Amino acid sequence: MVRHYETLTVESVRVFLEQHDTLVNRLGSRSETWTVREVSDGNLNLVFLVQGPEGSVCVKQSLPHVRVDPQWRMPLDRTAFEAEWLRRVELTAPGCVPVFLLFDPVMFVLVMECLEGFVTFRQALGEGADAVGPSRMIGGFVARTAFFSSLPGRTLEEIMPNVSFFANNTTLMRITFDLVLSDPFYSHHRNHWLKELDQEVAVLQSDEAIARAMIRLQQRFLTCPQALLHGDLHSGSVMVRNGDVRVIDGEFSLYGPIGFDCGLYLANLVLAWAAARSGGRRAHLAEAMDVFWSGFRKDFLSLWQTHASGGDLFSEVTFSVYPSLLEAERERYIDGIFHDMTEFAAAEIVRRLIGYAQVADFDWLTGTVERADRQREALVFAGHLLREAPGSMAEFVGRLTG
Repeated sequence: MVRHYETLTVESVRVFLEQHDTLVNRLGSRSETWTVREVSDGNLNLVFLVQGPEGSVCVKQSLPHVRVDPQWRMPLDRTAFEAEWLRRVELTAPGCVPVFLLFDPVMFVLVMECLEGFVTFRQALGEGADAVGPSRMIGGFVARTAFFSSLPGRTLEEIMPNVSFFANNTTLMRITFDLVLSDPFYSHHRNHWLKELDQEVAVLQSDEAIARAMIRLQQRFLTCPQALLHGDLHSGSVMVRNGDVRVIDGEFSLYGPIGFDCGLYLANLVLAWAAARSGGRRAHLAEAMDVFWSGFRKDFLSLWQTHASGGDLFSEVTFSVYPSLLEAERERYIDGIFHDMTEFAAAEIVRRLIGYAQVADFDWLTGTVERADRQREALVFAGHLLREAPGSMAEFVGRLTG
C-alpha cells in the first residue's frame, strides 16, 4: 500500500505508533491503554505526548503551514532537518537533547524521548529559578556541538557534506534572516511594539551605524558556515528539571556563525534581566551571562587542545613550527565569536521586543508604563551594542548593569 502524508490526530497517533515495534515496546501493552495528549503550543508543529504503562514518547509532526496561521505555507521537511540535527548532536553532546527514537520521512513525524516533568527555561526564569547552572551547561553544549561540527574539530571531508545537507533548510533560514536580521530594522507589517517605545524604535530604524552593523550581521549569517547551529536557541528551546538541562526544537538548524547561537541565548538572558522582579535577581542573571560565555570559551579551547590534530583549521600540524602563533590565532578565532555573539544578541533583543514572536518575560508587568520602561532599557542597550561592540564580557555586563 502506498503511504502518503496526513495530519495526525489524537486517535491516529495510536495507529501510527502501533506500526513500530520498538515504540510499542517502549510504551508497553496495547494502544488502548495509552494516554495521548496534544500539547502543540509553538508556531509551527503538532506535538503529542503519549504515555503508556512502561514509558512515554513525544511525537512531533510538521504541518504544511504555520500552525497559528494556516495562510502561511511551509515545507514539510523541517522535521527532517530537526531529526538529522538531533542525531548528530546526540553523538557530540549526549544527555543534552531528547533521545532520538524514530523519523518517518513520509509522514514527517519525529518521535523522541518525552521530557516528563521538565519546564521551559523561560518559565523557570520567570519563576525565579537558578539561571547560572543551566547557563554553564548551555555554554558547554554550544561549545561541544560547535567544535565537533566545524573545521577546528573535523576535516573538510567530514564537514562539507554536512554543510551541503543543512544548506537545503532554506525556508527556515529565510524566516530567521527576515525575523531576526531584517524586519525589525525597518517599517514592516510584522513589527509591533508598545506606543511608549515609538521614539526608541524610530532611532533604531534610522541610525546609520546600526544599519551598517546589520548589513555585517546579514553577511555573516549568510556567508559564514562555521558550524552546525541550533538556529533558534532562545530560553523557550531549553528545558530544565532539577538541574537537568535539555535543548529541543532543532528545526531551524543550519551551518552558520557560532556567535549566532551564542548571541540568541545571551539575548534571552538580557531580556529576562530587563523583566526581573528585583535587583538581586538582575545580579543573578548578569552572573549567568558571564558564566555562559566563560563556560563556552573554556570548553571550546579545551576541546581544541585535546583534539589538536583532529581538524583542518589551525591544527598543530599546520602550525608545528610556530606554536605561539597557533595559540594567538585560536584566541583571535574565539574573539571573533565573541564579537559576533554580542551583535547577534543585540539583533535578537530588538526582534523580541518590536518584531514577530515576542517573549512572555514581561507579561507579569500589568502596567504598560513600567513594561515599556523595562523594554526600553533592553532596547537602548541593544542599540549601544550595535553602534559599538564591547571588547569583553565584563564590558558587556558593565554596560548593561551600569
